[in-house]
Amino acid sequence: MAFFLAFWSRRTTATVVSASSNSQARSRAALRRKSGYGSIVKVKLANAQDSRLIRKGTWVRRRRNGTSPQFGTAASKLRARKQRSRYRHWL
Repeated sequence: MAFFLAFWSRRTTATVVSASSNSQARSRAALRRKSGYGSIVKVKLANAQDSRLIRKGTWVRRRRNGTSPQFGTAASKLRARKQRSRYRHWL
């Protein structure tokens, strides 16, 4: 069994599903769909980093374009934090 990430049209975080194939992952994710999620846009296999996080029980945050806010150098994370706090009053 492998881990798949199901991305929804009206939700920023993906749903993690364990399945043996892409189509099985799509149908299992559809069973977990809640109102407001929209439709499944994309189902993709979780990479090694994500799989490690899933096994540890950590919440996986992965954007639809493939980037993740959880990984990166300490400097890049600090830069992103400063950027967010600089524009916090707009949010």
